[in-house]
Amino acid sequence: MRNAILTLVLLAAASASALAGEPPTHRPSTKLWASVAKLPNLWEGTWQGDTDLYGFPGPIAYTPSAAAFVRAYKPVDDTQFANCRQSGMPFAMRIAAMPLKFYYSPTEKMVSIYIEGSSMTRFIHLDGRRHSEHLNPTYLGESIGSWEGDTLVVDSTGFVKETQLQIGEMGPAPGGPPRSIPIFAQHGPNLRIVERMKMLDHDTLQITTTLYDDTIFAQPYTYSDKWYRHTGRRSEPQEWVCSDNRDFYDPSTGKLEYDVKDKAVSH
Repeated sequence: MRNAILTLVLLAAASASALAGEPPTHRPSTKLWASVAKLPNLWEGTWQGDTDLYGFPGPIAYTPSAAAFVRAYKPVDDTQFANCRQSGMPFAMRIAAMPLKFYYSPTEKMVSIYIEGSSMTRFIHLDGRRHSEHLNPTYLGESIGSWEGDTLVVDSTGFVKETQLQIGEMGPAPGGPPRSIPIFAQHGPNLRIVERMKMLDHDTLQITTTLYDDTIFAQPYTYSDKWYRHTGRRSEPQEWVCSDNRDFYDPSTGKLEYDVKDKAVSH
């Protein structure tokens, strides 16, 4: 009985401290949160790109096998984007029509990025860890970051084999819309992606991405995209749901058919 009374007294004291505005000991210190203010302000609003979604400017140094694949590429037959499958990295970070939202947890030393496309969230660890020896492959990979001055450098690896990597682009199809056609291919087992995220000014973010895949690129391939800050209630990220898919990928034949809703399966 005495122990029970003591427990109630301690709980009451803790509640009184909270009501009086005294910070609980488990809260991050003011100094810790002050350090966040010194970082580039990626957190305010959302970021939306205006670059060509499928643009993949050359020249590109392919391996011989990749060059042969590009020459023989048939968009309908050779891509597996169907039935609402997640795009994965790095294409997930190039869907310019879908905004990005950055978050930072100073206690965990982790940056999170909510990607409206497919409602995906990336976790970038800034606690000094190294890549896991035995990775569990995922669509977004294992991302480890560090600050180089005002540039966030993110090194990612460990991607599931089901994701496809954009490796180039073709000209518009005859009679089709006036836009380029992306060339996708199966990535190799050692795909590594390094991103350098740097604010050029308060409202402009540049993400420079380098792809390392010795099964496709004879030399690492680098491209840059720009993203622009949007604020206000209209800029809040939305939930993305693929519920009316019209493409059908037949795994038994490896064929992809477009706009065949009677065959398609939505997830």
